[in-house]
Amino acid sequence: MAKQFSSLLKTCVCGVMLLTGVSCEKMNVEGSDDEGSKANVVLRVGSIEQVPFPVATRATIGELCSHLCFHIYDDDGVRVDYVNQKVDDERFGVASFLLEAGHYYLVAVGHSGSKNPSFSANERVTISGSELGDTFWCCEDFYVAEDVVNLELVLKRIVSMVRFVSTVTPPENLNKILVKYKGSKGTFNGLTGYGSTTTNQTVDIYPSAEDREYEFYLIPRAEEDEIDVSFKGYYVDDDNVIHSVGGCTIDGVPLKRNSITICSGNLFDDTDRSASVVIKVAIDGSWGENTVLNF
Repeated sequence: MAKQFSSLLKTCVCGVMLLTGVSCEKMNVEGSDDEGSKANVVLRVGSIEQVPFPVATRATIGELCSHLCFHIYDDDGVRVDYVNQKVDDERFGVASFLLEAGHYYLVAVGHSGSKNPSFSANERVTISGSELGDTFWCCEDFYVAEDVVNLELVLKRIVSMVRFVSTVTPPENLNKILVKYKGSKGTFNGLTGYGSTTTNQTVDIYPSAEDREYEFYLIPRAEEDEIDVSFKGYYVDDDNVIHSVGGCTIDGVPLKRNSITICSGNLFDDTDRSASVVIKVAIDGSWGENTVLNF
């Protein structure tokens, strides 16, 4: 049954994306109170990854994401309804729909960017690279008959964080860091929640003088992924002239969804490193486990 649904879901999503060019940015805000009172389908965000909400409220959900997008499709791959919410909406975290009897499926995304994800052909959902932060997702199917359908959704964190920690004093004039790698960034498969591209990516980081930690988000292409990283520091002077102040390359940096990979060492001595030392330690419940690379 699961395989049949997965195959059907794939066909439906591809069809609707190719035919309609769905975009979250064109979505309407949640339905009116009158529509909600007549709804026969009520979706409620009950938990986000390892953070259960005994009593789900706008405040608790809003601590992790400021936008929620709900897409409902029928078995023909036609989008039949949708809701796009912001954290200050009155019913943030609860979406109500009035649907005819039948089988439907839902794709939901929670994020904190200023712009909503866009949906395109080939099952791709894209969050702008500069907008990518903590991101949560789920995909569910359900049936509508005579009784009201109440679904409590569990959104899973689909990002990994890479954090660089300098064990030496950073260069005095450091004011820009350029990170390069080949993999997926903010584009993922709407059916699986995994990154769906393997292309050259660039991340710009603008540290302050006191910073010794530098981080960015990306969406792994599998539950466990791996990338080669180029980390370069620069000083951009008042005339906009760019001066290199050192860096390093790290091969084989491990990634895991819902986890933080910490690269700790001298980041500015222009050496090539291999991620051969891996130490796993437990952290708080809002993330999974850390992967620590010491060099």
